[in-house]
Amino acid sequence: MRLVSKKIREFRDDERGMALVLVSIMLPVIIGFSLLVIDWSRAGNLHNDLQKAADAFAIAAAYELDGRSDSIDRANRAVANLVDNTYRFSDAGAQQVLTAAGITMRYLHGLPASDADPITASYETSDPALAQFVEVTVTPTGFSAIFPASFLGGTDSFNLGAVAVAGNAGAVVCEMTPMFICNPFPGQPFHEVVNDDNFYRKSIKMVMGGTSWGPGNFGFLRPEEDHGYGENKLAADLAWGSLPECVSRRRVYTQTGNLTNKAKAAFNTRFDLYGAHFPVNQSSTPPPAPNIRKGFKYAGGSTNACNMEPATDQTRYRRLTADTAFNGQIGNGQWDYYGYLDANGFSDADMANFLDESGQPYDRSNPNLPSRYDLYKYEMSEGLVPDPSLGGEVGTPACHADVGDESRRLIHAAILECDDPAVQAELNGQSGAPPAIGFASFFLTEAVTSDEVLAEIVDIDGIQGRGTMTNFSREDVQLYR
Repeated sequence: MRLVSKKIREFRDDERGMALVLVSIMLPVIIGFSLLVIDWSRAGNLHNDLQKAADAFAIAAAYELDGRSDSIDRANRAVANLVDNTYRFSDAGAQQVLTAAGITMRYLHGLPASDADPITASYETSDPALAQFVEVTVTPTGFSAIFPASFLGGTDSFNLGAVAVAGNAGAVVCEMTPMFICNPFPGQPFHEVVNDDNFYRKSIKMVMGGTSWGPGNFGFLRPEEDHGYGENKLAADLAWGSLPECVSRRRVYTQTGNLTNKAKAAFNTRFDLYGAHFPVNQSSTPPPAPNIRKGFKYAGGSTNACNMEPATDQTRYRRLTADTAFNGQIGNGQWDYYGYLDANGFSDADMANFLDESGQPYDRSNPNLPSRYDLYKYEMSEGLVPDPSLGGEVGTPACHADVGDESRRLIHAAILECDDPAVQAELNGQSGAPPAIGFASFFLTEAVTSDEVLAEIVDIDGIQGRGTMTNFSREDVQLYR
């Protein structure tokens, strides 16, 4: 018995092999935990792939939601043709390609105020003019787990999906002139008129609309919250060419009124013309453009650059004149280019590097005429601005001490479809908020001496334009959920 008791005590006190016992007990737990970590990582990667795909689909669709009549059709084509996404880790690691067939979409006119609130059917729309948001839902995708959850009463497979909501606030333009213009090309797709070869050299007569809003009529914009936007603020912003807030195509805030003398003076600061409304060489007075050739001469026989008046002898003083004929307020694209060269003393050698798109010089054998905007820039690039006209006028500013950049003679304006009764109702209300169909830039060809603002059509926003709107216009598309 004593021996038996001794053996029992030795067995009780013997700790050899304990690690093997513990490992044997914990090994299933360690393996199970490892499988759970692997499954968790795979599920996370799969969801990440699906979410990236949903985000890409939503952004591609939202980019097309610009309020035009074909916006939903273009959004559907963008999703069908522009985006797909390869994802893994589904169905035990098989590789799949997610395309438009694997998602469902809802177009929305708005979103709940809180992200925690569901997007109900009341927010859905099929109207392309109202569709501002799109919700993309990825069809739930099967996921097979490695961990045998069925042994614990669970399931070895489940589904993963993703949802994304993107929206388009429309084109947004910042630092723009506080102006709107009624669509000068009614009945034509506005963003396709740039395909016309003559588009970039047509004159436009911009006339205040008053209560009659026809093609080319213009009015002013105001900041959203500034209903008392008065003449002084408007004139200052016209002079600097910058409304104090960005403007969205979805809604522009209009302020109709007359083209006052102070507003005319604001435009003319670009031509180095200053007076009582904009005293020269003050910090609050904007500088002129670097080329201000305008067909003016010294007034009263003086030599004071701040005392100029329009010249009547166009053979010796010549501005960039308007087109020879107009249909309504849009010119025919034909203007007296050679009369301008002759009056300003520009020789064939001076113009030798002024070439059209085919590389041919703009000389008398060329049937094409240049745009006035391109000629304005050519004079600067070739150092012709200081050259005097036959009457002695130069294009170099001399009244204001400072000089702006070449864009000073560009103005930017929102384009409204004024033929639309809903837009007309907003305009006749004096301070409305209609949508814009786009934005455009115009080159001021002449100083403003009447109730017309004469300019040349230069550009519109979008990928078909000339690039002058690039730094001003952007599509404001973002993910919301």
